[in-house]
Formats: sequence, structure tokens, C-alpha cells
Amino acid sequence: MKKDLLKVLTGVILSAFLLFSYIASVEAALYTRTLTEDTRITPAGVIVATWSNIPKFKQGTAVTLNEYGEVFEGTLAEDISLPYETGTAQDAARTAYTPVPFYFYSYTTQEPTYRVLSFKGGTKVTFNDKGEVIHGTINGSNQSITLNQTNHILVSNGEISFHKNGMVAMCNLSNDSYLRPVGWLQILTENYTDNSACSGLVEFKGGKAIMLNEKGEVLKGTLNKNTKLLSLGGILSAVSIKAYEAGTTVEFDDKGIVVKASK
Repeated sequence: MKKDLLKVLTGVILSAFLLFSYIASVEAALYTRTLTEDTRITPAGVIVATWSNIPKFKQGTAVTLNEYGEVFEGTLAEDISLPYETGTAQDAARTAYTPVPFYFYSYTTQEPTYRVLSFKGGTKVTFNDKGEVIHGTINGSNQSITLNQTNHILVSNGEISFHKNGMVAMCNLSNDSYLRPVGWLQILTENYTDNSACSGLVEFKGGKAIMLNEKGEVLKGTLNKNTKLLSLGGILSAVSIKAYEAGTTVEFDDKGIVVKASK
């Protein structure tokens, strides 16, 4: 019994030591440096580039570098077009559904291999280990982001970030756009009108920030029209359908229920 206990304790201590050593080594691999002049630095993962494609970072600001001197984060000295997160694999699994009775199935789409956006000078950008931007500030309007072979989203100047699978996590919509919020299967027909029948789609206001989950479902956005959504109400906090006015910014929980609404 004592021998078994000693083996267990030894294993726990060894595992903790290895984990601590790994974390320490990862943190030690990154370091910051303050630039004495505008400097072009290649991001991690870059194996070929032209001079104009290498981002220039601003004098007097700090950059975060890895052990090879490749940049992971820094403040741009000028506007530049940079590649952004494409996802962990070019072939991405998607989830779809059939009409009632609902049946979910997976299928595969081919992701675009090279995507760029124009990022704003004087703002901070963060790269992944493939040299793609995962967070930054874009300039200009009507920049198109391809989500898959048949879908794209138009974004305008402002902060933007991406999930690891390449889906947009946060951006400013360039135009009024129809997207599906979290929980859209529960409001498939609630917003049908005499001349439109867009299952589960809700129109969100252009020029406003929007937040999406990894599946492209809206977590937060501003409604462009009066819209019926899931809400908690009453003494028993039962889920019901509530109409929200155009211009209301709504936030959803993971079940698609509006947990915050402001105008």
C-alpha cells in the first residue's frame, strides 16, 4: 500500500515539475524589445516575402519576439496588407441541419489558402505562429472576408479578431447584414414577413460592432429592424419570445437567450 502511494505521489510531483518547466520554457521563449527606429520584422512562420510585404514596426514602441527574433505582437509604423487567420486546417468541418425533424450532419469545405486585409498604421497587431494576424485594427470600408466557398462578410475600419478556426470573432459590419444568432433554430420562423422568409436569420446594423462564435453565430450585435428573440421573463423566468426595437444592442447566452439589451 505504501509503495503504491509513493508511486502515485512521485508521479504527481514529476508531472507538476514537467508542466511547470514547459510553461516556463514557453514564456521564456518570448521577449520584448523597444525599437530605436522604424524596423521591418518578419512574423513567425514566414519563409518567403518581398520587402514591401514585411511589416514595419514603429520607433519607440515595444515588440514581442520569439527566440528567433520573429515578431508576435507590435505597433505598425504604416498601413499594410497582411494575411489573417485561416484556421488550423484548410479543409474545415462544418455542421448543417435538415428541416423538421432536425437532423445534424457534418460536411467538409475547402478554405481559402491566402487572405489579406489592410491594417492601420499606428495600431497594434498580434500574429499566430503561422504569421497570420489574429487581432488588429483594419482601415477602409467594404473589405471582404471569405468564410467559405459560398459565404463572405463585408467589414469596415475598426478592431477585428479571429477564432483559431479562421472564423471572425469580432469586427465592424460594413453593411446591414443578415446573420444567425446563437439559438437560431428556436426562432426559425419568428421573423418571417409577408415578403421574406429567411429561416433563423436576423438583420444586424452596418457600421456597428458584432461578435461571433466559432460557428459564425452572433453573440452580440445591434438590430437593424424590430426583431423577435428569445428572452427570460416573468416570475418563473420562463423562456418566451420578445420583440426588440431596431437599434437595440443585444447579447446572447449560449442557448440564444438575450441576457442584455441596451439602446
